[in-house]
Amino acid sequence: MRIIKQLSFLLAGLVLIFVLAFWGFKQNFPGESIANTLQVILTTRTGIPFEIQKIEMGWSKISTPGIVLRTPKWMPGIPDIRMLILEKLEVPFSTIITSGNANLSGQIHDGALHISTELVRQKALNLSIIRLNIERTPLFSLIPYTSVSGLLSLSTHIENFFALQQKKAKFPEGNIKGKLINTNIRFSEGTAFMPLKLPELNLSEVMFDVQLGQRIQIKKIKFQGSLEGIIDGNIKLNEKHPKMSLIDLNIQVKPSPAFKKGLGSAKLFLGSFQCGEIIKINLKGTLNRINYPTRMKC
Repeated sequence: MRIIKQLSFLLAGLVLIFVLAFWGFKQNFPGESIANTLQVILTTRTGIPFEIQKIEMGWSKISTPGIVLRTPKWMPGIPDIRMLILEKLEVPFSTIITSGNANLSGQIHDGALHISTELVRQKALNLSIIRLNIERTPLFSLIPYTSVSGLLSLSTHIENFFALQQKKAKFPEGNIKGKLINTNIRFSEGTAFMPLKLPELNLSEVMFDVQLGQRIQIKKIKFQGSLEGIIDGNIKLNEKHPKMSLIDLNIQVKPSPAFKKGLGSAKLFLGSFQCGEIIKINLKGTLNRINYPTRMKC
């Protein structure tokens, strides 16, 4: 009985020492220095300017009020804006202890964000976003000649995450799957692809499945609403000159009667790409210079 009591006092003392030591470390945690170091590392490795607020140490988690991603320097001609704003980010200790995984969760433009990777090997990375509000996301304002609204949900698996960090790989490899709902697209006059005035586009759902790599393979983009149809094809990335990346896309769509009515003079132009009720277009060229579209085989 006496031994049990002594062990109990010993364990209680060890717990007290650990709590006091942790409390002291927590009070003197170098949050600003760590945030600045991470900011430099991420900016250097990705080419995307990061702004990271002070890292905070809690009893059950590490957190930061926010991280901002600004316009990359390798996107010349694009204004310097806060493209993405991540808020209320936290990594709980429990998942690190039980599974060895670092799980980060937070908010991104009214949506939920979750990122996970193995803490030691960091071989792969998984990212998911639920119901991101496109209209509140500055990144989407960079799309030329359009304004977009809707909700975006997606899941991403990057299988060569460690190789990317070690600079043994130049392009992320993996896949992205997800969907857009209640999407509204408004076009300005003189779009990037054709000098026509197009009516507002309303899509109830857009589902996508994309394979990542130096050649991005668009397995399928399927949409419903003002237009019903699919897009597939590929984009071959140019590392040194991103705007010179080559695209080859096949677009097959069936416009709704209301959308057709709003086409006006564009109806004559699109009529030359019709096969029955389906418009079939192939787009080739570079991201900064699209060739004149051609009709796919009927």
